[in-house]
Amino acid sequence: MTTEPNPDLTPNAPVAPDADSTSATPRSHSAEARARRARSHARSARRSGHSDAERAWLLVGILCIGLVVVATSVVERLTHQGEALPGVSLAGQDVSGKSAPELLDTARILIAQRGSTEFAAIAGKNSLSASPAALGATYDPEAAARASREAGRSNPIGAILGTFMRRGHTKNISLPVSIDDAMLAGVLDGWQRSIGDGLVDGSLIFKGTEVIEVTPKSGTSIVRPEADDAMREAIINGDTRLVRLPVGETEPVINEAATRRAARKARALLASPVTLTIRDTTLKLDPSSVASALSVRPSGRDLQLFVDPKALRTSIAQSLVPLETPPKEATFAVEGSKVKVIPSATGTLVDLVPAAKAMSGGSHNVDAPVGEVAPAHDTAWAEGLHINGLVSTYTTNHPCCMARVTNIHTGAAALNGAIVEPGATFSLNNHLGQRTLEKGYVVAPAIAADLSYEDAVGGGVSQLSTTLFNAVFFGGYQDVTHTVHSLYLSRYPLGREATLNYPSIDNKFKNDTKNGVLIQTSFTSTSVTVSLYGDNEGRTVRAEGPNIIETIPVVVEYTEDPTLPIGTEKELFPGHTGYVVENFRIIKYADGTEKRQRFRERYQMGKQKVARHLDPAATTTTAPLVPLL
Repeated sequence: MTTEPNPDLTPNAPVAPDADSTSATPRSHSAEARARRARSHARSARRSGHSDAERAWLLVGILCIGLVVVATSVVERLTHQGEALPGVSLAGQDVSGKSAPELLDTARILIAQRGSTEFAAIAGKNSLSASPAALGATYDPEAAARASREAGRSNPIGAILGTFMRRGHTKNISLPVSIDDAMLAGVLDGWQRSIGDGLVDGSLIFKGTEVIEVTPKSGTSIVRPEADDAMREAIINGDTRLVRLPVGETEPVINEAATRRAARKARALLASPVTLTIRDTTLKLDPSSVASALSVRPSGRDLQLFVDPKALRTSIAQSLVPLETPPKEATFAVEGSKVKVIPSATGTLVDLVPAAKAMSGGSHNVDAPVGEVAPAHDTAWAEGLHINGLVSTYTTNHPCCMARVTNIHTGAAALNGAIVEPGATFSLNNHLGQRTLEKGYVVAPAIAADLSYEDAVGGGVSQLSTTLFNAVFFGGYQDVTHTVHSLYLSRYPLGREATLNYPSIDNKFKNDTKNGVLIQTSFTSTSVTVSLYGDNEGRTVRAEGPNIIETIPVVVEYTEDPTLPIGTEKELFPGHTGYVVENFRIIKYADGTEKRQRFRERYQMGKQKVARHLDPAATTTTAPLVPLL
């Protein structure tokens, strides 16, 4: 039988002496080593057991956290299905939880706000700005709403992590925008020209039929295309803060080669007459007629010829007269107290736009179609106003043949035929405009700010204003604003009149009915009449007053005048009694209800100014002696 060698009895194994006595039986080092290994193995086993358990619990924890994260993300998506997720903003505005229609409404509002906000830039010391539309920016509200709704839903991993990341950091969606590069470049071209120092674009000058080339020159201005890139980035990011554009040595947008090309085209166009065909009529336009309407416009890096159709019409106006018929506006005819509509008629007009465009391209044989032109106010419009008959009329009188009468008549002629549409406010100042000599008004007396009389162009039109005011008063229409004269003038109803001064003092009324108002005027050498035609919906008006609340007596103001005979006086300005007065207008409506309106007015007292020369002897007095006590 073979026995295994005992490692503890291995020869050469050292033996330690007994700790207490050197004579004790020696212990084997091998036994102690086995014991140590056993204890180490036990400890390792215990540690290994703990480590495995900890790893298991850690894994369970991680799985639980993952499940919570996923569940939270799923719950968030189910809760906000079809809505923007929490922590999402559009152009800086929180849109969390908004539905698709709400997101679209929000996008439209933000785009409208963005569209009304100009992008500002600075180039050197020059401040520049342009609207988003001018810069070629077009915003898409549907795309903005869709991007807001889809934010955080792009991919599963990103969606799960985003659920928590958006809690601390909002996800902002910029407004989707497309940019028209040509429009953006056009704005930058304009800025480059406007601030250029020494920079001259090539161009053409026309003197009659002679074409003169303007030589381009380089200078200092906005540096391209760096400036284009900076503006494009600002538009995309929605950054309306100041954009700094680089400035440096710059070549002109229109160079010499482009200038020469445009000059060749212009000279070719003006070298011979242009044949203009209008239906069966042929007109020969001489080069001078074309040249008067010819100019050049920058188009990117080129110059384009441009024949202005309006200028061309002016140039050949007499030739067009037999080929066109002006439209006829619908009008009204008054027959007694009734009104009838005079029908409108369409006209014909030569459309020179296609011909001008063809000439701009260099063509010498062009056509111009003839189209119908509708009147601005047709028969249907006139009939829809329901101006059926006389509503009210009022007349004021004046002495014959004074300068102010000319102004009354001139103003009345301008007022005649005016239409006030339903709901509109009529301004006498706006309708007449400033009274000028060119319009036929003359110089006549008017009340000055110091209550004296002064000469003014249009003096006297206040009588027309007063006549209109009273017609409105008795027509039952709404008074918007009127002002009585500073001084009471006996030719007008006390407290029921209206002065006029351009542009500070106006006479306005509102047509507060569903029907139109036709204003008709007539005059004689001693009177002016204003009549209102329409349908005031059955209103009737009666007046009460005037009731004088206060009378302010005239004060006499004397001025010494040694040029007058001694003891005599001369009136320089007649006095005017001041008043505080009230009038009432009672409007009775078709349903029987009444409305009582009070008009309270104040007239200033005008001092009577008298010059006199007193007798010094008659005014000298001797004071009596006063006794001393």
